[in-house]
Amino acid sequence: MKTRQGFTLLEMTLVSVVSIILLAVAVALTGVVMGLSSVTSRQLEGERVLGRLSLVFRKDVHQAESITIPQENKTISLREDDQIICELRLPHQEIVRYRVHRGILRERVRDGGVVGREGFPLDLRGRVQIRQENDGIHTRAVMMLELGAGDPITGQERDPHRTWQIVAYVGRDQLTSPAVSLDSTQTTAKSQNGGEQQ
Repeated sequence: MKTRQGFTLLEMTLVSVVSIILLAVAVALTGVVMGLSSVTSRQLEGERVLGRLSLVFRKDVHQAESITIPQENKTISLREDDQIICELRLPHQEIVRYRVHRGILRERVRDGGVVGREGFPLDLRGRVQIRQENDGIHTRAVMMLELGAGDPITGQERDPHRTWQIVAYVGRDQLTSPAVSLDSTQTTAKSQNGGEQQ
């Protein structure tokens, strides 16, 4: 009885074909995973930029003595260049300007010259609008960012759009808190009463 050694040509061919198919599937899946990872990284970076913009804008508005919006209630595309969207007058003769410039650019102006710039790169398919709202007591600034939602595989824009809203009260840091005033009044009254008892 003969014992078989090695593989036939047909078996080798089948193994080669199956290996090529598995390799092609693995390469295709790797491409999809890498694409999704790239899109996710861009989305995370975009979220970080929006978070930083929110913190800086709120801080500026809270410190501001006044706000000027050249094109109030107008939605401006982030593709436009060098359009001022708002100007905040801060204490100590300092002005902070927000403008559209490859996203949003923050400029600090003192004595007529720019002393600092900070960029917030955003997807140029987005749009921005700033408006003032007044309730008779306080003025608040509202920045609305309309951002396109990208397809996770192709990166192409698709509906619905996402809206990011930043709200801040003008001059909030300069206001005296009613709770603090009340507490200080009560403390003064107690110490006066205590003095009378002695």
